[in-house]
Amino acid sequence: MGELSGKKVLVTGGAGFIGFHLCKKLSDLTSNLTIYDNLSSGKIENVQDVPQAKFVKGDILDLKTLLSQDKADLIYHLAAQVVVPYSMENPLEDFGTNAKGTVHVLEKARKDDAKIVFASSAAVYGNPTQLPTSEDYGFHPFSCYGLSKVVGEEYCQMYHEQYGLDVTIVRFANVYGLRCHGVIHDFLDKLAKDPNRLEIIGTGLQSRDFVHVSDVVDALITVGSSGSVNGKTYNLGYGKTTKIIDLAKMMLTILDLQDKTVITTTNVSWQGDIHTIWFNIDKAKKELNWNPKVPLEDSIKEVIAARKLK
Repeated sequence: MGELSGKKVLVTGGAGFIGFHLCKKLSDLTSNLTIYDNLSSGKIENVQDVPQAKFVKGDILDLKTLLSQDKADLIYHLAAQVVVPYSMENPLEDFGTNAKGTVHVLEKARKDDAKIVFASSAAVYGNPTQLPTSEDYGFHPFSCYGLSKVVGEEYCQMYHEQYGLDVTIVRFANVYGLRCHGVIHDFLDKLAKDPNRLEIIGTGLQSRDFVHVSDVVDALITVGSSGSVNGKTYNLGYGKTTKIIDLAKMMLTILDLQDKTVITTTNVSWQGDIHTIWFNIDKAKKELNWNPKVPLEDSIKEVIAARKLK
């Protein structure tokens, strides 16, 4: 990926889970990398583990500070409020961060004439009737979070069309891996406290497309390096879906707890919860020459080993 060598790259939300893994890879490709994060959910350890990068503690809602940063050639906009239940309880804050904050980052990109890669979400599809879901399915958000991401995408397209900004949108399925929060780590936390019982929030029949962070980072690097993705949108998932109850059973088998642990369900999920996420990733495969490589079972073993639970 020599195309990034010498490029000045800015990553908003670079102290977060995906941001850390992306910046780790970017730091090998360019010596001009800036992490911009307010550390509200990102972690300073993630910044410290990418020592080659310049770190600015800043908020995307602070337009003056954002615009005062060194001129960028490429901006990865990952900073966001990503918790669906929180968005339903705090829609104004969610809108501020995800919609207004995105316009601020677009203004930075416009000022610098920088290329921008916007991180969107499966939440824009809501509860899709088309499975697997392709990029042209349309917007049917089911939560305030999903709606704020739709607004962010629409602003990206507006800036592309009206200002000629170089914009690419990537929609993430359920990204997981080391340093992640989410259902896999939630299950491991619960089992660490009580290996005899594992409670699933909801019915357990809700289904997710789990894609490993290393595969997502590969796609992000490709998108950032490519000159032929301007104005385009890509699904980034594994291209298959896994029921949460099946995930739980897989994890119990790996941990050799399948005969010891009782699985229970609350049968009541949170507001805005999506039933099925399952991406059609043919477009990314064809146009980015991208193929996710890491199977779910292998990476769960990696996460468990890292946590020293076995």
